[in-house]
Amino acid sequence: MHTIGIVRKLKVKSSCLFGRQEEPKLKSKNEKLEFWTVVFGFSLLPLFLLAGCAQKIESKPRDYVKLSEDYYSRAVKEYERLIFSGKNTDKPYFELGKLYYGHGDFENAVRVFQKSTLPAAEKFIGIAYYRQGDYTGALELFNREKSTDGEYGYYYGLTCEKLNLFDQALNIYKGINDGVFRAKARARIEAIERNISSAHIRDLDPEISRIIACSPQQNSYPQAAALILWAGEEIEVTKDSTGVSRLHYLIKILNERGKENLAEAQIEYDSTFEKVELEYARTIKPDGKVVNVGSRHIRDVSKYLNFPLYSNNRVFIISFPEVAIGSCLEYKLKIKRSELINKKDFVLNYPLQSEEPIISADFSFILPKDKKLKIKVINEEYNDFKAVLLPFVEEQGDSLIYRWKFKDIPQIIPEPNMPPDVEINPMILLSTFQSWDEVYYWWWNLAKNKIQADSAIKQKVRALIRKKHSDEEKARSIYNFCAQNIRYVAVEYGQAGYEPHSASEIFKNKYGDCKDQAILLVTMFKEAGLDAYPAVISTDKFIDLNPDLPAALFNHCIVALVINGKTIFLDPTAQTCSFRDLPQQDQLRKVLVFSPDGYKILDTPLYPPEHNLVRQRLNITVDKSEGVTAEKNNFTYGLYDQIQRYWLLYTQPELIQDVLNNAAQGVSIGAKVDKYKIDNLDDLNKPVVLTYNFSGDEFFIVSGASRILPQLASVNTSLASKLKRKYPIDLSLLDTKEEFFEINLPGGFIIKNMPKNLSEDSPWLRVEVEYGCKDNKIFSRQKTETKKRIILQREYPSFKVFLEKIARELKQRIILEKVDGEYEKK
Repeated sequence: MHTIGIVRKLKVKSSCLFGRQEEPKLKSKNEKLEFWTVVFGFSLLPLFLLAGCAQKIESKPRDYVKLSEDYYSRAVKEYERLIFSGKNTDKPYFELGKLYYGHGDFENAVRVFQKSTLPAAEKFIGIAYYRQGDYTGALELFNREKSTDGEYGYYYGLTCEKLNLFDQALNIYKGINDGVFRAKARARIEAIERNISSAHIRDLDPEISRIIACSPQQNSYPQAAALILWAGEEIEVTKDSTGVSRLHYLIKILNERGKENLAEAQIEYDSTFEKVELEYARTIKPDGKVVNVGSRHIRDVSKYLNFPLYSNNRVFIISFPEVAIGSCLEYKLKIKRSELINKKDFVLNYPLQSEEPIISADFSFILPKDKKLKIKVINEEYNDFKAVLLPFVEEQGDSLIYRWKFKDIPQIIPEPNMPPDVEINPMILLSTFQSWDEVYYWWWNLAKNKIQADSAIKQKVRALIRKKHSDEEKARSIYNFCAQNIRYVAVEYGQAGYEPHSASEIFKNKYGDCKDQAILLVTMFKEAGLDAYPAVISTDKFIDLNPDLPAALFNHCIVALVINGKTIFLDPTAQTCSFRDLPQQDQLRKVLVFSPDGYKILDTPLYPPEHNLVRQRLNITVDKSEGVTAEKNNFTYGLYDQIQRYWLLYTQPELIQDVLNNAAQGVSIGAKVDKYKIDNLDDLNKPVVLTYNFSGDEFFIVSGASRILPQLASVNTSLASKLKRKYPIDLSLLDTKEEFFEINLPGGFIIKNMPKNLSEDSPWLRVEVEYGCKDNKIFSRQKTETKKRIILQREYPSFKVFLEKIARELKQRIILEKVDGEYEKK
């Protein structure tokens, strides 16, 4: 999937460069005839002679290459013979190292150079480290071994740049005075210090100067942190199925929030097929003076440094210098892509709105005329700013240009519990896929051969299903192993390539992204004789699969398992999610299921309220001094079990103790947790149970002889805190919450007030509260059931009235009066 836009995830596609080839200089008439024969394919010679000439020209380079390789191998063996003789080995080691070095075999070069004591060997070791990408090793050597050699100093400086030691690099470059490396060092100094500029933007670019001069001020956009004055975005797909994105942004900083959020631009890309080329970037100060971005302000880093399988996923970072309120940030770049999805197709989603207002935007998509483009617009109901969502189409040579122009696009102002951006932001979806069959054949061909069990996987599956009799028992055992033992690397689908790694590789490494984990789980299921298939999905914060638009617009991969004719969806990346459950982000989504027989578009379930259950029991005993001892039990199911299990697994015990102490102090000021116990934490087949005991010196609110109990029942009125809403309320899931209180009282109290029971129902919530007493015990039970996930804007006023009415009724308290004698009900 690819998204374009400022303050949106920037990930677009690219093209390749072509160089000019000079005509060779030919001496003889026959050589010229052979050249024109090969290039243009014609000659006055007989055809059999033509074939012979062409063959002769093609074979000579191959012969020379073969001869070169032969001489290289002989030279290595001769140096090894000299070294083996044991006489004066310093020079043979050094020259063998140079031979390896000259052929790009830096690993062997370092190995051999390290055995030579000649001073020059250190220079080549340092440079070889740099060429290998071992910048830390290179810096260690360069810092240790000082040299006035120009090449040595130049690579010393380059190493410092790679490690962001720009001041040290400048000092090194300034000390290089010999030959060609002096000129190269000066070029690096200029690149690093490019930000030093006294030019005014009106002299450099009058049009940009005019846009800035006419730009609005903060008082026109009181909610904004910045203004996107210009967003120029052009995507071109070429005839040779490469692509290039040309991007140009101008952003005005309005306040400290804008400085914090936008003073650094991050462009994610896949280095396997993509290349980022920055044309320029600059800070335009409030007085119009320009500060250029130099190399010290640019980093190109791996997004997943600790996971070599995904080292191709990179981030190009621009840190703008001297940013102040009123500054404008301008940058222009290209992202070139040498290969498209399935080598011929392109998909993209263009969201209109951003977190900040967009004053002017121009988006163009250029495509060869013979290539068909599917366009779909979603979330049109939120286009209340009346943007024109259909493109203007024009021909230009052999291409079609689809162009959109936008003015004054308002920012999205967040609301509590609003739906994700992809459900409320008008978006233009583009795809050159013409059918879901094309999507199926492309990805299935990438994945199908990766579903192969090696001997290690087979052995593990046998161990996991031993003594398991039913298919569900086998599936549960295999799923639990994958979810708990294969580490998840959270790489969005497509960011590190669409092609999964082999099941055997993932099993060996014990880590993988979503598609890798799905492939491994499917492989293990199949090895156990179960029917299972990979399924691609868009999670809840991404564009849901649309049957009307064939496109590779998905960001996740899960598994569809079939048992007794029924499909069970499983997500092995959710390490605390039990079998037959799904993370909230995977629920109520369309999925594309891949099998050898073809594809199916299916729906994942939205689990009912009783599936996602929290049940809490609090038993409190009040002693004669009105202090308390208490025990609380937390039982969780469904999503709440996933959350509680994750928290307990990955939180330090001391922090858990602190959180429980805070909860206990909500019951009794100064209360302290004496102990806590966790059951079933590592057993995905059983819900987690958290039990803790605490004690405190007080419980009641004291007013003379009256004792007022804390409020035992409540509802979350923050859902209805706004007077009106622009967006729906998204409750994310359906759930049930049950709270039970049992309060044991000593003698000497009578009940003066007991709140009335409550039972309220609505299309959105059902709330039931009961109070009771028996002997010296007071009981309270509350059950709240969420019946509807989305509360629409038109429903909000009624929902607000309903929720606030319940909240007012639940504010009633149980009131006791302390008297002499035994407890009694008045």
